[in-house]
Amino acid sequence: MARIGSVDLLHKLFGRVSITDTIRDEILPAASCFADADLLARTLTEGWIEVVGTPQDEWKLLNPGVDAGEASAIHIASIWRDVGDDVLLVMDDRAGRLEAKSRGITLIGTAAVIGLAKSEGLIPAARPLLEQLVRSGYFIGPSIIAAVLSDVGE
Repeated sequence: MARIGSVDLLHKLFGRVSITDTIRDEILPAASCFADADLLARTLTEGWIEVVGTPQDEWKLLNPGVDAGEASAIHIASIWRDVGDDVLLVMDDRAGRLEAKSRGITLIGTAAVIGLAKSEGLIPAARPLLEQLVRSGYFIGPSIIAAVLSDVGE
């Protein structure tokens, strides 16, 4: 969402958002070369994104191919879900999504977040943001884009 200057949609849709310290360290490395690193750093100072520590326990992945950031998010989501919290995990990575689904965690992808923003009246159209994501190098399959656009009547 930061790639297209729309990270604020997460706040508007969900209120408070949590990321793990592992994810923070992935998106804001000390010598960041990401064009959106400054936007992400400023967003973190706004306070609506909470950075939570990743527990150092014996939790194990079912799929060792899951990236460390996704693994930390799935771990935290599993803990919160198990204590009765409502959890919605935003994740696009295929291996991570399969891992989360196998653990019964509710998921939404970036394209669906954009579709939801359109449905909630936060943006006038989903297509321009989806196209901008693709142009920025973010991979979203054509079938996913078509499904989201169909769902929102575009």
